[in-house]
Amino acid sequence: MTTTETPSRKQRGAEKTARIPIKIVPAERLKKPEWIRIKLGAGVEAERFNEIKATLRDQKLHTVCEEASCPNIHECFGKGTATFMIMGDICTRRCPFCDVGHGRPDPLNETEPKDLA
Repeated sequence: MTTTETPSRKQRGAEKTARIPIKIVPAERLKKPEWIRIKLGAGVEAERFNEIKATLRDQKLHTVCEEASCPNIHECFGKGTATFMIMGDICTRRCPFCDVGHGRPDPLNETEPKDLA
């Protein structure tokens, strides 16, 4: 079996979609219009966002928000909200539309329940 069929490491992007029989031809990315972009403030929400990120790194926790490249991450983290991934940062499903990396999961972290609580 190839790595695409039974991945032993987290796969994203082209590696993840390589098993789809229809080949995707990359096209030039168009620049998003200015009106579609949000302006991030430097207020309380920005501080809270940085606090949440620091806590996640310190506790070695993973969130769906980060792993799925959620475009609304600043809104949620800025309000103190996060959706945690448990049992590591690798998803065992192979949804080609999702940006969460998939593959064979790493051994479980026995302290994760305590770290998450």
